[in-house]
Amino acid sequence: MRRAAAAVAVLGALFLAAHLVWLPSTLEDVDSVNFAMGVRDFDVARHQPHPPGYPVFIALGKIGTRLAGALGAASPDVRGLAIWSAIGGALLAPLLFAFFSALDRDDGGSRAAIATVVTIASPLVWFNAARPMSDVAGLAVAFAGLAALATLLAPPSTSSSSAAAPVAGAFLVGLSIGIRSQMAFLTLPFAAFVFIASRRHRLGIVGGLAAGVAIWAIPLIVLSGGPAGYLHALRSQAGEDFTGVVMLWTNPSPRVAFTAVLHTFVRPWESPVLAGVILALAAAGSLALVARAPKVLALVALTFGPYAIFHLLFQEPLTTRYALPLMPLVAYLAASAIADANARAAAIATIALAASSLVYAIPATLAFGREPSPVFALLSEIRMLQERGAAPAVGMHRRVFTESRRARAYAGNVPGTVLPTPRDYEWLELTRAWLEGSGGETWFVADPRRTDLALVDLAHTRTRQYRWPFNAAIYLGGARPNEIDWHVIDQPGWFLEQGWALTPETAGIADRDGWGPHRRPSVGWVRRRLVESVMMIGGRQLGGDRPTKVIASLDDRPVAALDVRPGFFLDFVTLPAGSMTGDGPFAKLTVRAESQASPVPPVAVEQFNVQPSDRVVFGFDEGWHEPEYNPTTARSWRWMSERAQVRVHHAGRSVALRMNGESPLHYFDSAPVVRISVGDRVLLESRPSEDFAIQVAIPADVLSAANGRITITSDRAYVAGEREGTADRRRLALKIYSLIVEPSER
Repeated sequence: MRRAAAAVAVLGALFLAAHLVWLPSTLEDVDSVNFAMGVRDFDVARHQPHPPGYPVFIALGKIGTRLAGALGAASPDVRGLAIWSAIGGALLAPLLFAFFSALDRDDGGSRAAIATVVTIASPLVWFNAARPMSDVAGLAVAFAGLAALATLLAPPSTSSSSAAAPVAGAFLVGLSIGIRSQMAFLTLPFAAFVFIASRRHRLGIVGGLAAGVAIWAIPLIVLSGGPAGYLHALRSQAGEDFTGVVMLWTNPSPRVAFTAVLHTFVRPWESPVLAGVILALAAAGSLALVARAPKVLALVALTFGPYAIFHLLFQEPLTTRYALPLMPLVAYLAASAIADANARAAAIATIALAASSLVYAIPATLAFGREPSPVFALLSEIRMLQERGAAPAVGMHRRVFTESRRARAYAGNVPGTVLPTPRDYEWLELTRAWLEGSGGETWFVADPRRTDLALVDLAHTRTRQYRWPFNAAIYLGGARPNEIDWHVIDQPGWFLEQGWALTPETAGIADRDGWGPHRRPSVGWVRRRLVESVMMIGGRQLGGDRPTKVIASLDDRPVAALDVRPGFFLDFVTLPAGSMTGDGPFAKLTVRAESQASPVPPVAVEQFNVQPSDRVVFGFDEGWHEPEYNPTTARSWRWMSERAQVRVHHAGRSVALRMNGESPLHYFDSAPVVRISVGDRVLLESRPSEDFAIQVAIPADVLSAANGRITITSDRAYVAGEREGTADRRRLALKIYSLIVEPSER
């Protein structure tokens, strides 16, 4: 036992040393921003920090910030919070060992030691011990209280606990709730059990708990303007918690339940293989405890069960840090299986599991400490441009605007005029600004999951993507804001308003609002130019066998009249030099559908572009299906059939085709033969057996001889409805995530 305790103490010291050099320099989540603002000026009503207030953690943050500042540390406000996570993680090692040893005194400490090592090395615990959040610090204080209370469970003849143990344990339990309110579900059921089981110490437990709560609750309520003011702030946060997230309690479905279990027990280990091994060992360990130590298993269930139920039902499972209190549970159950092996085998297995975890955890933690968070990297660059006099019109997607509001308030607002952010219609504020005369550059801070910027010509746009250099969905799941794109839009050649179906998102908005060429003209604007231009327009006619005419007009002058039949259509229209002259910087574009039949068959315009005729323009022609999108993964794609064509206006230039797609082996038992041809000339042949990226150069003369058509073929395809049991008769060959044709670099 002593050797194991000494080893655990060394582990805690190494843990602390490693994390002190990895502390981050920027905040990473709206909650950590709230903590930092609370350190500056504690005001729960203003979400500084967010309710219920976390007053003990704020007090620690004030101490840490002053200490970091006195030592000359960079970003003392951030590191003054994060240091308590590192200290909490280091203390968690001996505290977990003490708690589990007290639960099972017949084990000799082997299960407790193994569980401690596996917990501390787990990716979720290791990484979160570097974050400026209250989770790990609260967990450490909670286990300090649990370990002290657990000493009271020993038989009277063997108990070594002092009279101070129940008071100290209960006090720490109450204190932990002031650091992390969710600790109540981890600690209070166990404290209640000890209260019932230990008659001699009931008064001490009640007194200690009352003191631990009172030391933070009374100042919190007083500083919040009394009970009424605090309850008002608490109710507002509760409303946000129940309406702004997907939880099993409010969305009882198998899908949400599966997601909750997946993000609680599998994703925190990053590797599905590692998670599978850990969970298999945990299942075996549970059975071993049932057979040999059912009382210990009951105490473990009493400790972790209430929090597990609360977490799975009432917390957002995508926020992976909420699963932190359950890591010791899984680790202890796994340790119960590992400890059954001989000492050498158990040591090897423990080291292997810890090393496997650290292979994932250490690179992510290093990157987290080295790289600024996406939102603060963006704000830093914006402030630099502000110092140079930049003051553009700034648009944002609603989610980014809302989630970055606290970060902007903390770091300083963006320069220029921030445009309104009506949900689902943010791009229309850009069009309104341009039509009202906003010139020069326009900035747009975008949610990468949104696709409405397809309605804007981004040919002359500089885009900067802000991403974490590790798997943020696992380590920072639920962080807000997370991924951000910054578009600097310079004089767009065209932009579209209502009635377009260039993406599934914009198609859904148009349909919901009663727009579309067959209902009322789709509206857009084209920047006036004197040179000859090319307009590419394509889409689908969805009206049975009735022919339809699609008419595109500029300033009410028809420039194209397409006779389209049911199915897909695509055309390239030459706009002669001078055809866009007129008043104002933009010509009004309208697209309407006409038919002798009534009602007019539905028409969706799914492709559009206008560029000077000396630029490359391409469109998806025969053999392609409609665009699709998964908002969960933020992936867009088109399916192609066995033979699909891309039509190109190449302006007499050689081009390069770049195509990325999903592995065909998700759908076929062997790799298909994929060919890219221009006319009779095969330029590339490939057999992709995994996610693939294909690039092929196409000479201008070869493309001209084929009338600008590139053909892509696959020798494998299937009928969608036959596999899915639906009426979908599409023939699907390759799932293409992106395809572009651009001037060749040669």
